[in-house]
This record gives sequence, C-alpha cells and structure tokens, in this order.
Amino acid sequence: MIADPQRLQYLEAMGIPAWVSRYRLINARPTAQSEWEVPAAAEKPAPGQRLHALLETPAAQSTERTPAAMRPDSAAEPAAQRASRAPVARARALLGEDPAPAETSAAVFDKSVDKPVDTPTDTPAETPAPEAATRERAAPLRFSLTLAVLDQRWWLLLPGGREGLPAPAQALLKQMLVAAGLPGDWRALASLDWPLMETPVDDPLGEARDGLAVFCGGQAMRNGLSIEGAIVIPGADAAALFAGDTPFEFDCHRWPHPASLLGDPAAKRASWPQLHATGEAWRRAAAGAA
Repeated sequence: MIADPQRLQYLEAMGIPAWVSRYRLINARPTAQSEWEVPAAAEKPAPGQRLHALLETPAAQSTERTPAAMRPDSAAEPAAQRASRAPVARARALLGEDPAPAETSAAVFDKSVDKPVDTPTDTPAETPAPEAATRERAAPLRFSLTLAVLDQRWWLLLPGGREGLPAPAQALLKQMLVAAGLPGDWRALASLDWPLMETPVDDPLGEARDGLAVFCGGQAMRNGLSIEGAIVIPGADAAALFAGDTPFEFDCHRWPHPASLLGDPAAKRASWPQLHATGEAWRRAAAGAA
C-alpha cells in the first residue's frame, strides 16, 4: 500500500480526478478534512555538479589508485570496463582537467578508449559443444490409438480412433478374446492423437512412449482403475511403439490386427500361441489378486 499523497499524484498523472463525496447521508457524521503534505521535488543538479559527481564515484577513485599498466589483467581487460572509463574521460575533458594517470596509461596501451585491445595470440581452444546441443531435432512420431479397458483390469489398445476397427474385425476380435479366456466385451475410454504439439523433438520414439504412458496413467487415475496388463493391437503408424521395450511397467501382449486374419486360416492358427499366452497371464493375474 502507498501513502495517500503518492496515490493522489499517481491519479493526477493518469488523468483521473480524486473522488470527493458530494452528498451527505442522513444522520451521518461530517467527513473529516485532512491536509496532505506533498513532498517537495528534488532539485536537479547543475551540469557541472553532475560531472564532478561522476569524477568522485568509487569506481573512478579505485581506477585512479591502481594504474591500468600495473594491473595483471590489463591486457585482457573486458571492453565493458574500458567503456565504463569513457564517461569519466569525457567528463574531465568537458571540465578542462587533465586526464587521470590511469586513463593516460590506458590510452598508451589501448590507443583509444573506444577501440578494442588486440586479443592475445595464445587463446585457448574452443570448448566442443555438448552432444545434446549438437543433436538434430526431428519431427515427432505420428499415431492414433483408442484406449479401452477389459473387466476394469487390462488395457486394450486399438488402432485409430473409436471407429478404427470395421465391424468384421470387431467381431473377430471378440472371438479371439473369448478363445483366450478373456471377456469378449470392452469399454472404450478415450482416444489419443499424437503429437499433441507440432514441434520438433530430440527423441521422437522415446517421447511418444512417455506420452502414451502418461496418457494411460491419467485415464486410470480418472476412472479409478488398477491396471495389471495390456493387449495391444497397433496399427502401422504405432508399430514402433511396442517393438522391443513397451511404455508400460506391466505385461504387454501384442496381438495381430484382426483385419489381417480375416479369410486366412493359416494366420489364425499362427496367432493361437499369442492368444494362449495372454489367457495364461490373465488367469495368473486373477489368481494373484484373489
């Protein structure tokens, strides 16, 4: 909070008139009148006084006590320090005084206050840039996934948006789940379109995996779920996410796309070991929870 005199000055400078009561309420006590003392404006020093004050600053006195030629770092003095002596030299010239010994000795070495000193020849080698700074940024990974849940226990990640699987593929997926001993119905929670922001990244695959893990963790927290495993049916755009390491800390079982199994009995037989392993993991998790 500021004092009332300063507040009135601010209002006056902004062109806002001070508020004054014009009407007196019935049976109200009269408003007390106060006199505010406006602080006197500081006198502006004359030009000669400002020049003398500039010459009497501690920086100038310390420079005068130690000549530049006797300082060990005078040869490599930064340009900012030489520039700080320039106003003092100009002030002495305006006042008609002789330059200080420090300024005279500096002029001998520098030839001019405004000219930079030649850099020494034995400059240290340039430090190589860190690897993170030299790494080229790349375009982010692009994919779309639908997050669904099975029996409030396992994730089911489907390719594309909510309508990513056609009706025949959805029917076959239900049959695959039932054959593995899992519930044949799932509940879709949300869909993820990556990237969230169109900016270059250092590690497209790593950042996409971290983003998917954070997205799934947020959905589990929002819906009060305790997830024990996941079945992933990635599309071609998200296949790299689940090659090798997975974004999850629990078991993640990758299934083939149901559309690729339609009309291909050999591909269905080849996928049975994956379905059987997923059913065994589902039953072990259920037995452990019980």
